[in-house]
Amino acid sequence: MLILTTSPAAITRNGLPAPDIVQGLIRIAANGNRVGVISNHQKPEWFDREFVGSQVVFIPAEARQKGEIIKNIAKNLNVKTHDILVLAASADDLQMAKNGKAVLVAAGWSTDPQIVKFGQKIDSVQELEQLTVLTNGWNGKWWFDGRADNYTIHALVDLSTLHKGVTQQQFAQKLKLTVKNGGARLAALLAVTARSMLINNIDQAANLLWGVYPSSGNTTGADEVLTEFTHRLRTVTSRVQFAKAGVPLFIRHTASVKRSANPGGDRTDPSGQITTLHLNPFYKGKIAGRNVIVIDDCTTYGVSFGVAAAFLRKAGANSVHGVALGKFGNQLSYYNININSDPFQPVIAGGFTTGNITRFPGNTDNTAQQVLQSLIP
Repeated sequence: MLILTTSPAAITRNGLPAPDIVQGLIRIAANGNRVGVISNHQKPEWFDREFVGSQVVFIPAEARQKGEIIKNIAKNLNVKTHDILVLAASADDLQMAKNGKAVLVAAGWSTDPQIVKFGQKIDSVQELEQLTVLTNGWNGKWWFDGRADNYTIHALVDLSTLHKGVTQQQFAQKLKLTVKNGGARLAALLAVTARSMLINNIDQAANLLWGVYPSSGNTTGADEVLTEFTHRLRTVTSRVQFAKAGVPLFIRHTASVKRSANPGGDRTDPSGQITTLHLNPFYKGKIAGRNVIVIDDCTTYGVSFGVAAAFLRKAGANSVHGVALGKFGNQLSYYNININSDPFQPVIAGGFTTGNITRFPGNTDNTAQQVLQSLIP
């Protein structure tokens, strides 16, 4: 069962209820989901007429933007706030969802300026229906959830079983197509990722800074597919955006050997990553005390997150969360790396030290695989 909430603003066009949206909400409710329309004001005069005989309910709530109504709904239905999806068409809807810790998707037909620039949108009620089907049954748990001394790692799915025989490069291509094609699948992928992050209270960390770990050959600083995905994701989960769009957190100054395409090399050696990237000087003085989230498409040995954490800790980050959409195998390791020079400049050989590589501690959960397979086919 999915719990969908929205407001009259998402249902109306030019002040009148839109028949396609009304019928879509009725179908979603008839499909076994709870659907509620929340407003600070009295029930619209058209509500009973449009939703007569349906299971869509009206919920009056003063100061709903504070999010207490979301918490009350969750308590009354014996669910968590991250089990509630908010279809937002106004700034008040956005605040209601974020303050209530609900999962958020914007109505692409809204003309509200904050909605227009929002990262996660659906463009039609048909996409909304698809979104509810794709995300229903997702329990929000990470496939892998681990914490070590200097950083944490979370991964959504076990790629070893999700797409058998698919390489890391092929998965990256599947992800790219999902992001570029947009629509309900992208909205659903963002929703389930956001939900997992809300469960871990990652969004509650103060002064969040988001970044993308650069691909091995990206020496131009050009946006990657994960940059677009991350920008969309942070608008869903963060109350405030501190990262500057279009300015990458990491600079890849020299192409590195692509570890997943080099079976003959030592894929646990972080040296090739440490000496080919550094933090963007734009963020000098802006990382200290911040809690940083680093997104990567997938992880096997965990080198990327270990290297990212070393640079960010050297720059004074308070915490580092590595988030991968997929994880291969059971060889994820913890890297105790110390950067001994300016992390905003290239690091030469000898400018860092590494300790023993140990197994990354954490737990796995097998319940999410089928849902994710439908999102990244």
